[in-house]
Order: sequence, then C-alpha cells, then structure tokens
Amino acid sequence: MFYKFVEFVNKIKTAYRRINHPEIKRNFLVIDIGSGSLPNPRADVACDFIDEDTERSDDLKIDRPFVWANIEKLPFKNKIFDYSIVSHVLEHVDNPKEALEEIQRISKGGYIETPNAFYEFAIPHVYHLSRCTVINGKLIVTMKERWDETVDKKYPDVLHDINKTWWSLHKLDAVSLLTIYKWKNKINYEIRGGKAFAKNQELMEEIKTERSWIRNLMIKAVYFLKKRKKTDIAEILVCPRCRSSLNFSNNFSVCNNCSSKYGKYKGYFDFRI
Repeated sequence: MFYKFVEFVNKIKTAYRRINHPEIKRNFLVIDIGSGSLPNPRADVACDFIDEDTERSDDLKIDRPFVWANIEKLPFKNKIFDYSIVSHVLEHVDNPKEALEEIQRISKGGYIETPNAFYEFAIPHVYHLSRCTVINGKLIVTMKERWDETVDKKYPDVLHDINKTWWSLHKLDAVSLLTIYKWKNKINYEIRGGKAFAKNQELMEEIKTERSWIRNLMIKAVYFLKKRKKTDIAEILVCPRCRSSLNFSNNFSVCNNCSSKYGKYKGYFDFRI
C-alpha cells in the first residue's frame, strides 16, 4: 500500500514539474521551443521542427501562435522573450552549441530539460544524439559516438541490473532521471565529444505512450487555468538567415535585407532552413 502511495505521489510530482516555474512573472513573454505534443501551458508562443511523430510520444499540438523553425536558426528578434522552455529537445539536435547560442540570443532566461546521463546510458534512444548532465552548475552535453553506448555486449548482466534499477527509479522518483537546468542571462555550458552519429532511419519508429489519468487530469486543469499573453507573431519574427526584418503577405514572408522567401506549411509560417 505504501509503495502504491509513493508511485501516486511520483506521478503528481513528475507532472507538476512542467508548471513549477516561479521565476516566470505574469508579464513575461514565454516561448516553448520544440513544443511537440504537449506545449507548456504558460508558453505564449510555440515552435517546432518536425511534423511526423517519429521522435515524440504523440501528435503535434498547435493551440497558440506557432511557427515552424530550426532550433539552430530561430526566426525571432534578439532577447524578445523573457523566458524560454526547451524540454526534451536538446538531446535530439545535431549541433547543440548552435542551439544553445540561439536560445540565449532570443531569450533572457529559461529552462532546459533532458534525460540525464544515467537515463541515456540505461535506456538509450536511437534518436538521441547526446547525453546531458549538470556538473558544478555547468550544463555538460556529451555527443554520442553511437546511439547505444552501453555495456550490453561486454557486460550484459550489468546492463540487465542497470535497466532494472532505472525502472524502479522511474516508478518512485522519475524526476531524478532528468537533467534540469535553469539559467538567467547566460547559459554556462560545455560540449564534449565530436560530431554526432548519423541517425539510422530504419531503426526509428513512432512511439506512442499513454498518459496516466492523473496526468491527463492535471493537464486539463492547468490548461484551463493558465493565462497567456496575446501575441502578434509577425511583430517578433525576423529572417533566420540574416536576422533582418520581414515583409509579410497571406501566404509567405520575404526578408527585407537578403530577400530570402519563406512560405507556409499547414497554415503556419515555415522558417525551417
């Protein structure tokens, strides 16, 4: 009975972390970068890069001002956002240095969440290119030489016990399996390792996960209660190539400096380069 109670508390704690951002003030303009199937309820603006569900657990959800964008070349003005939320995105990108520099460029502070290094070692994902952890206040991103950098071949018994330990922790304290990094003004980070391995599309498949009734209930409640700022998306956009202003029409935008032209995809401006 006690074990079941701890599991119940763990589910609430795990869901609560998504809305526990006391540093976000009421007047802050907030963006969710890589918003996916569950954009943060407080984010005023959302953006994502992928349309298919290969690298996320459910269908893309668009319920607020939204653009298609590459995290390494974001189409937003310098420091236009007071806060950015980047949850389970950084481990997917080919060039985390460029991504982190862009996050700093467009926002004054923010929240970064990824699986931690132990998570990635125990339960590796074929579409995760790096392991992330925080050491002495610094975000450490280590590029993986291959997707399954584990001890399975040489020590399969050790991998078995690591895997079992991971699942036990996941039931009792899932947040302990995450890397959570909050920053203001500057991201203190270090990139280790070389170029990311090439993703094997043949190994990748869509992974659908069912949310618990507790999480679904909390999501509905929070989405109902959270208030977002009304945002004119055109006023905060720039050309992702040269960061100059844009001229907008109904179906496309054109850079006033380099003349790059960007269309729309599924009704939303598409700045993916």
